[in-house]
Amino acid sequence: MNSASLVAVIALCISVMAVPRKYLLMPYIIAACLVPMDQRIIIADLDFTALRFCVLAGFLRMWLRSEMRSVQWNVVDKLVLAWMLVGSTVYVLQWQTVSAAINRSGVMFDGFGLYWIFRMALRNWEDIIHVLRCFAIAAILSAPFVILERLRQRSPYSVFGHSPAAFHRGRFRCAGPFPHAIMMGLFWTCLLPWFYTCTRAGISKKLFWAGIVAAMTCVVLSASSTPLMAVVATVMLLALYKYRSQGRQIVVMLAVVLTSLHIVMKQPVWHLMARVNVFGGSTGWHRFHLFDKFIAYTGEWFLLGTKSTGHWGWGLEDVTNQYVLEGVRGGGIALCIFLVLLVYAVRIPAKASLTFPSREVSWMYWGICVSVLAHLVAFWGVSYFGQIIMLLYLVFAMVALVYDQLQRTTLRANA
Repeated sequence: MNSASLVAVIALCISVMAVPRKYLLMPYIIAACLVPMDQRIIIADLDFTALRFCVLAGFLRMWLRSEMRSVQWNVVDKLVLAWMLVGSTVYVLQWQTVSAAINRSGVMFDGFGLYWIFRMALRNWEDIIHVLRCFAIAAILSAPFVILERLRQRSPYSVFGHSPAAFHRGRFRCAGPFPHAIMMGLFWTCLLPWFYTCTRAGISKKLFWAGIVAAMTCVVLSASSTPLMAVVATVMLLALYKYRSQGRQIVVMLAVVLTSLHIVMKQPVWHLMARVNVFGGSTGWHRFHLFDKFIAYTGEWFLLGTKSTGHWGWGLEDVTNQYVLEGVRGGGIALCIFLVLLVYAVRIPAKASLTFPSREVSWMYWGICVSVLAHLVAFWGVSYFGQIIMLLYLVFAMVALVYDQLQRTTLRANA
């Protein structure tokens, strides 16, 4: 870890310890949006990244300030923990090495540590609004650096020892502080539903419209097909707000359409991924080929995953699909738990959007639902790594909070 990264980590940890509780997540948002996470300190073969130091600082703060609150574990909490535990256990059984156990312990610490800090910090709608305002401000601050990166064709974050921006098949793709341009584009794409629904709810309209413009600037300058396809899907899903009560019928209709296409097409229906080519040189065919082999090799990975996918075909060691990655690393059980978690993560805020009468609150719940759906779309084109994982844990923590709110509303209605 170079000196600039070390100073940033120290400043972030101090901020975690010092800020008022309602701003507890602000340092994590700054860390994700403005500070590269690839620098690390290695102590006795253990990697300590900036994010890991922030998690440690968060637990220390909660212990010293007695901010740990009693939370009754709901279905979302249990699914998140089961997903991580099963996936890590299968991975260790698969490799049977000490390094694999250390690796999964670190992943569990980062993942569930972040999730639990978010669960402790998010207690009501005011906390969520504070978080979204911080993200909008971070987007506005990030956009000029990304524009500068595009103009100079060099990462302004090189001072942190970070320079992932590069040409890809003739196009310069900006990555900002993220480990890859696609990760940057998807990070801001998955925040767009939250920003837009805040404007519909009448919350800080100027701030969130500016956040939308800034986020879209970062998405476009990432010059990647997957984020732009996710943006298209996000816009279409937001437009379904008036028809959200027909969600079950829409899902059934979509399943019928895809099944019909699968029957009449010469290739399987997932061959449609091969046709995705927003920018010239997109790798849609690779994504199709990977998923096609994933289905063909089900017997190999279903029980305990598989150590490598390189023998599936040329270039298939690059697992650019989150669903495939879950199966490859954690086997069929971890993949099934992950899929059930995603179903709950969509259904809970969608149900809340229909349950609460206030139009403003209903839009906010719909924004959480669409944000989850944006992740589901993104998973078909990439496997997550870097800062965007924090965003996924954050949306799961929001869904868990929404579930608690729904339960309290149901109890009051039955009282």
